[in-house]
Amino acid sequence: MRRANNRGSALLTVLGIVSVISVVCSMLGFMASQQMRMAKVTRETLKARLIAESGLNMAYNKIKEDFSLAASYYDAGDFDSGKYKVKSVPLDESDENRAMLVAEGECGLGKFKVTADIENRPLVSGSDDGSAYFDLLYDLLVGSTLDLGGNFEADVTAIHANGNIDLSGSANTDAVTVSSAGQVTWKKADGSVTMLNNQSPVEVLSAALMEAIDAFIAYAEHNGAVYAEAADIPAAPPGGVAYCTGSSSGWDGQGTGCFIFAGEVALQGVHLNVTSVDGYPALIALGSNEIKINNTAVINGALIIPNGSLHINGTATINGAIVIGQSMSGNGTANLFAGDGQGFSLPPDPSVTDNVVITAWH
Repeated sequence: MRRANNRGSALLTVLGIVSVISVVCSMLGFMASQQMRMAKVTRETLKARLIAESGLNMAYNKIKEDFSLAASYYDAGDFDSGKYKVKSVPLDESDENRAMLVAEGECGLGKFKVTADIENRPLVSGSDDGSAYFDLLYDLLVGSTLDLGGNFEADVTAIHANGNIDLSGSANTDAVTVSSAGQVTWKKADGSVTMLNNQSPVEVLSAALMEAIDAFIAYAEHNGAVYAEAADIPAAPPGGVAYCTGSSSGWDGQGTGCFIFAGEVALQGVHLNVTSVDGYPALIALGSNEIKINNTAVINGALIIPNGSLHINGTATINGAIVIGQSMSGNGTANLFAGDGQGFSLPPDPSVTDNVVITAWH
């Protein structure tokens, strides 16, 4: 009886040992399978990340060629042993030059998402062979009356006014022709200049001149040289052209470039001294008010006032063509020199190319 009990105990012991070994083997097997699964998920997640990044890079390269695609970009496809999908979302709804690319990659059990902020920083370029030139028929063109007294010195080729011309005082004008839609009166004419009365009126602000002015404004816009306040205009604007959407209030009247004002130009108390670049006009005033240029003001370049009038006085000097929409008057010792040509150079036609950069990865 005792021997039977011993055999039973031994059997139970063996069964216990076998059970323990079985449990341990099961746990080891489970842990091994879990480790293998985790290793597989890790490998496939890494591949999913690489697939997502590859899809994002493909999208970025397409958008680099045409940033307008960023507005509603979507692409999906197979890649290696997985698949990807990419879409664009607005990064800042108030800025059409910014967007975000969101790419998702999948490979087996692995999934990964990457995002990148992109921004378009357009590049402005243009070729200028020096042939773009706006020809003027007259060095001095006035839309109404021209009345110059005092001791003016003018060296121009041709003068025309749509009203009467009165050159009084001791003005000395070296010109080939002086024409008027009314009458020409020249106190000290020496007979060397052709004076033409009752000529046909000449359009001052022609479509061609307005197109030329618009070209300068567009050039300033493309170069980021548009200013709401005249006080913000730099002395040397980028591209050589500055466009102010307001008046000249706050402008110091100094600088190198073509300065364009959409509003009223008032130069009282301003020591005007501007010099154009690349043969552009020096000053274009689009307002309809009278502009007074006094004292020792210097304008090196064409002066275009297509809607307003001009009063010049003192010892001011203008070296360039003059176009005035209304009347022009003056009394002083100013010097008017047309320079080498009847007209001015035009800016190059700007071309804008996308310059898309990645500003952040997430």
